[in-house]
Amino acid sequence: MILCRTLGPVDVSVDGDPAPPDLLWRKHLALLIYLARSPRLTRSRDQLVGLLWGDRTEAAARHSLSEALRVIRRHAGEATVETTSGQVRLAPGSVEVDVDHLEALAAVERWEAAAELIAGEFLEGFAVPGASEFEDWLAAERELWRRRCVEVLVRGSESLAHTGGTHEAS
Repeated sequence: MILCRTLGPVDVSVDGDPAPPDLLWRKHLALLIYLARSPRLTRSRDQLVGLLWGDRTEAAARHSLSEALRVIRRHAGEATVETTSGQVRLAPGSVEVDVDHLEALAAVERWEAAAELIAGEFLEGFAVPGASEFEDWLAAERELWRRRCVEVLVRGSESLAHTGGTHEAS
């Protein structure tokens, strides 16, 4: 399983070990996190090609996508990535992202536990120069998670203050 910490500087592990360097290459990592944050963990090949390799020829871009998927499969297992009829899908449960865990904790009002996951901005310091579509998505995600993290921190502080833990809430 791949674990991605995205709230703060990105940190990725594979089966509990630090991710290998080729998985951390910017476009490989961008692809992995983008798919993990996608509805049903699925996107079309065309969308992924345009997202990260829009500046290349069609053939070169498709080759780069195939190579990135090969790297993910090599390190996380063949079953991690499913490709069918123009679609790319991560297998459910193959990639865990901290923001999904934060949402689950917030849904059951476990504010303190949710707040512990916040270590900074979404993908802090991460960028993919030349991939403007990805950068647009990243800017929107950063704004979404900035607001959500503030909400979690405020709710956590309110909860602590309400239960008498005012020294911890400050």
